[in-house]
Amino acid sequence: MSSNPTTCFPTRPPINPLRLASNYRDYWGDLDARLTELTDPLLDAACYVPRIFHAPDTEAENLGVLANDFLEYVLVLPAGSFIVGFQHCFTSLANPNDSGNPPVRSSFRFQITDVQKQYRFFEKPVPEAWLLNDAPSSNPQGLINGLYNLNPSPRLLPALYPVTPPGEFRVEFWNTLASTNTGIRLSLLVAIPDLDLLGRG
Repeated sequence: MSSNPTTCFPTRPPINPLRLASNYRDYWGDLDARLTELTDPLLDAACYVPRIFHAPDTEAENLGVLANDFLEYVLVLPAGSFIVGFQHCFTSLANPNDSGNPPVRSSFRFQITDVQKQYRFFEKPVPEAWLLNDAPSSNPQGLINGLYNLNPSPRLLPALYPVTPPGEFRVEFWNTLASTNTGIRLSLLVAIPDLDLLGRG
């Protein structure tokens, strides 16, 4: 009796992995829980896979951005994808805060623009600190100069953003330090079509 391997294993996880994140709370003040539920249809469709896209490229990141200078980078995402949120848990500041307690000060500001639509994600450039989910903790793994900087899960968008051709996004960075900043970086969590499942791989 033959068995089909596709029927032996589920094509999607039994639970949305974002529900396992430390900031998922199913009670009052549960913004992340509500936003996580918006991603359930992607999981149920079973034809998208999660990917992280990074800006800028490694060379530009290693060179850094000069004091109070500007960097523009074009990130190309696969058409048919959905931008789910942001991943960022790193600060380039030697002392992330002055008092030893959150919030972390920003080392840069950023803006994202859908080139084809000329749609800006934010009304004005956003400070890096908006991306950071930092809080005191007893976990020594996340210690950064006295600050526990915990961000194991993405900062989700209030709605999934569809990527249409040509899938070009301009990511602009403004260094707010009075020195060269080699810690300017941004990662997007993107659900891309699984071409193997769709029979076009």
